[in-house]
Amino acid sequence: MRSVPIKMTSVSPIVPTPKPAPVPKLIDVTPFEPLIIKVHYDGFDFKKLEPICDDLINTTNIKTHLEIGNAASSAPNKNKAPHITNEFKEFYKWLDEISQHIILNEWKMYKGHDYKVSNSWVNFHGKGGVTEKHHHGPTTLTTAAYLNMPDGGGYIEFRDPLEYHKGFYMKQYDDEIYGWKTIPAITGDVIFFPGYIRHRTQANTNPTEKRWVLTTNYMNY
Repeated sequence: MRSVPIKMTSVSPIVPTPKPAPVPKLIDVTPFEPLIIKVHYDGFDFKKLEPICDDLINTTNIKTHLEIGNAASSAPNKNKAPHITNEFKEFYKWLDEISQHIILNEWKMYKGHDYKVSNSWVNFHGKGGVTEKHHHGPTTLTTAAYLNMPDGGGYIEFRDPLEYHKGFYMKQYDDEIYGWKTIPAITGDVIFFPGYIRHRTQANTNPTEKRWVLTTNYMNY
């Protein structure tokens, strides 16, 4: 008997599309401290403080390499600093209390040290003025207090402190993800951060009003 070939057709079984697994609850178990903290202070009266700030800038009469364009800083003036000026006395009482809390309780730093103000200064930025990227070295805590923040005054930006490790070890570095991050602020806001984090400012785009910031460094003694 002659065999008749049978044509075999492969039929793939119909496999139902699996439903995506539900995303489980994500619990943040990061054991490290929060790096950047913002607190609001209601006690600034900039109309009274402006002539004091102008005097600090004019007495210094030195432009640092970090201030670009319409900007100036009193940082080089070591003998006339805001933290030893009577007009800022109440603010520094408040700042010391908050700073000690952040250093010891939020960041859980060593309690055997005294953490005190090492230096302070004021910056202004008129239209187009910026502060270039920099860091404050081994400073334990740096604060940026906004004495006057006009519309379009420009914010502070921070660089991811782990950018080198993420770029080198992960072999990829997305600047949009790991690059400069903006922290919005209004008049009276005080931003607390470790001095080792690189930071810079955006340009002030306000045509008539200056941005004024009071910067303070805390060191351990």
